[in-house]
Amino acid sequence: MNSRLDDALSRRLAGLDADLAGVALPGAAAARRRAAQRTRHQVTGGVLAGVAVIAAGVLAIGDPELTATPEPAPPATDAETPTTVPTTPTDEPTTPPADPSPDPSQVSSPDTGTDDGDTDGGGGDSRLDVPPGALLDLADVTGDSGADWAEAPPGDSWLPCVPPVPSAAKAASFAVGNSRFDHIVEPTEPGTAADRLAALRAQVTACADGGGDYDLIQVWELSGVGDEAYLLVWSGPPTTQETTTYVTASLARSGGYVSAVFRGGEGQDYNGVPGPDDAVRAIERLCGAIGTDCPVTPEQNRLYPEPEGDLEGWLTIDDLAEIGLTDITEGGEVSDNTDEYGWTDYGHVGLPRDPLADGAESLEHRNYADPMEPGGSALDQLRARFPDADTARAHYEALVTAADGFTQPGDVIENTGAVSGDGYEGMTWRAESEYGVFVYGALLRGDTVTVVLHSIASHSDGQPYDVPPEQMRRLLDLAGQRLGG
Repeated sequence: MNSRLDDALSRRLAGLDADLAGVALPGAAAARRRAAQRTRHQVTGGVLAGVAVIAAGVLAIGDPELTATPEPAPPATDAETPTTVPTTPTDEPTTPPADPSPDPSQVSSPDTGTDDGDTDGGGGDSRLDVPPGALLDLADVTGDSGADWAEAPPGDSWLPCVPPVPSAAKAASFAVGNSRFDHIVEPTEPGTAADRLAALRAQVTACADGGGDYDLIQVWELSGVGDEAYLLVWSGPPTTQETTTYVTASLARSGGYVSAVFRGGEGQDYNGVPGPDDAVRAIERLCGAIGTDCPVTPEQNRLYPEPEGDLEGWLTIDDLAEIGLTDITEGGEVSDNTDEYGWTDYGHVGLPRDPLADGAESLEHRNYADPMEPGGSALDQLRARFPDADTARAHYEALVTAADGFTQPGDVIENTGAVSGDGYEGMTWRAESEYGVFVYGALLRGDTVTVVLHSIASHSDGQPYDVPPEQMRRLLDLAGQRLGG
């Protein structure tokens, strides 16, 4: 949200209680976003996520097969490129390789040090066989989606970076429109399953992070599922001017077997968090087939992009938790007004002074959010740096006067008190409307003015939580302390 948008509309959008995980965003904005640096794939929090989705013209919620897009077309061939929007993707590792790598679907699968031939009892291959019932079936893939998934020939997947099926493995594939689902279960020799999973993960990662049309988006470690599991999300060809192909992978091992699920199709942007459902179903099916009990209590830990952590001069995650914002567990990268996606004002009509017009040399922004819930609870902090303390004070005093005098139909706005400390002073406000509560504050320290913004959207059953004035004053006080180093 910024001052160029109507504030009431922004809070209305923030009040939409929708799960935005895995939303496909269309239009020119999506194309620009795909062209930005990979770190721009980080989850957009709070009101901004809602605004981005609605402004783009599409709201896709829940099941990946249900999107407000044209009817799906068949998969791309050498003669044509798919033109519709697909299912939701998944993740990847900590240190992406520097050099582009070939698509593994065009090269042989990495060897674990032994022949990949089937067990024949006489060739010296001690690997296991894939038992009947180890693969996901049509009912698993269709679920409650209502989509007309159908069985497809296994292997030769057209999804980018999906490796070929090893000769000793078994595979099942399914398709609907321009979306595809591949499940591969591979037996390994005793004691080599961990190495085989590592090799598969490295192979897929190298392809997905290969540059050009390929872009590695997310990698998550998935604990509590089998012996080891990972979720990866990437994009790649086939592409058009407005679309690309998104793939989610669920890679896991249990006992002497490696399971790989690839789900993907054509879309226009990826904004979400990959879910563990495919990995859980695949491990449950595999362990049932081999007659063992396997853990299926997933917990996700993001490996890539690596979380920024606390930064000097900015609010910390512990600061937010101290005032009750415990769902916000991650701070994003810092941008400034010169960046493509940087903020050029304070982002709220209740703070109507323009820091850059008042002489600020830069305006930095950092978003804090819940990485597991795109569009969920979020907070924004901005820092305007001026050439000297006098210019900063002049701007701060004008900002407080303007904020105190600001009114908006339907809003009840009040000044909720000042804070002060060694070398800093600040003021807080609270705006209430039928759409929720917006708390905000501004603080001056030396040549810098910092602003903190937080929106609490109303739900159908009322307001989910509150940040009362004393907590907001405490948060702004902490911002003043952090600003002093």
